[in-house]
Amino acid sequence: MAGSLAARTLARPSFETAFQAHAFVRAMLDFEAALAEAQALEGLVPAEAAHAIRSACLELAIDGEALVAEAKESASLAVPLVNRLRSALAQRSPSAAPYVHFGATSQDVLDTATALCLKPCLEEADRALEAVVRSLARRAREHRSTPMMGRTLMQPARPITAGLKIARWAVALAQDRERLAEAQAVGLAIQLGGPVGALEALGAKGPAVRRHLALRLSLAEARAWHVHRNAWIELLDCMGLTVLSAGKIARDVSLLSQPEVGEMLESPPRAGRGASSSMPHKRNPVACAHALAAAIRIPGLLCSLHAASVAEHERGLGGWQAEFALVPDIAGALGSSLEFLDTIARSLVIDAKRMQANLRMYGERELEAPQAYLVGATDELLAELGAYLT
Repeated sequence: MAGSLAARTLARPSFETAFQAHAFVRAMLDFEAALAEAQALEGLVPAEAAHAIRSACLELAIDGEALVAEAKESASLAVPLVNRLRSALAQRSPSAAPYVHFGATSQDVLDTATALCLKPCLEEADRALEAVVRSLARRAREHRSTPMMGRTLMQPARPITAGLKIARWAVALAQDRERLAEAQAVGLAIQLGGPVGALEALGAKGPAVRRHLALRLSLAEARAWHVHRNAWIELLDCMGLTVLSAGKIARDVSLLSQPEVGEMLESPPRAGRGASSSMPHKRNPVACAHALAAAIRIPGLLCSLHAASVAEHERGLGGWQAEFALVPDIAGALGSSLEFLDTIARSLVIDAKRMQANLRMYGERELEAPQAYLVGATDELLAELGAYLT
């Protein structure tokens, strides 16, 4: 997600950490431990073997770089991880070693680990979006009668209110939050299907093991989705839509913050913030830059995600492997967007006097207050945001 210094300047630290090597390795080991315990509950694995596997997973130290080097030979991080886990158990509890990874396949491990790494990012995004929508809804109500110039095709148009503009932002983000929650409830799921997705090694007890595994990992239960990945893709698409909403808001704020317009700023000016390397007078909208950089990247990432979804037969070649590089970047773009949204939630500056001055400049000389229909349009959106205003 943030492999270069340049990329790290745009990253949200918690999202960056979520997909680091130690976190992903831990997620894979958590899958293996939970799988053994789920199978023990159904009598497929001896309880003492499941306990030994859990202990080994907790204690096993794996060097990420060495794991990557070995994984190049199989195009799968799961293969060397399972080999190391089996080797560790062969030394400390030989009778448990054959039960490691029983009935699973590498894609089960990797898809579930990816979901586990994504889960805290989505939980944080939900909290952040709620706070942002509440803040913007309050600002919209505060400025429901503050007139400002509406603009179409990049030119002055007819008056609106600042509250109407901000309420539109808030409603878009509230809808994104709702879509994300609905998609997460289905798409953030375990993967367990075995080599051809039929739970063939688990027999009639396969569905019960799957339920136990989902409960242990606090993920949704789903039948094997090795090649039919629509619920997962929909979740990632919803993340992308949130990035695009933030990008649109950042575009508005950056245009309104141009000194010749001067109607809004992402935050009050302060020394060092938005500094230029060569022009001391400049104060660049850096939070907007983060959101816009994310919004520019996200269509390409989602395009690749969709291209990867056309899989071959029961388990594809190349597509789901490509996803493992895409998902951290999609999450990273969402994290960058949240950095911007956090900024405007805390410190968006609205200059009502400058808005009035710009209205007068473009012919709205008699406008002291907006017409009733504009306030009504704002109030309609505020009603939709009512839950965030309580």
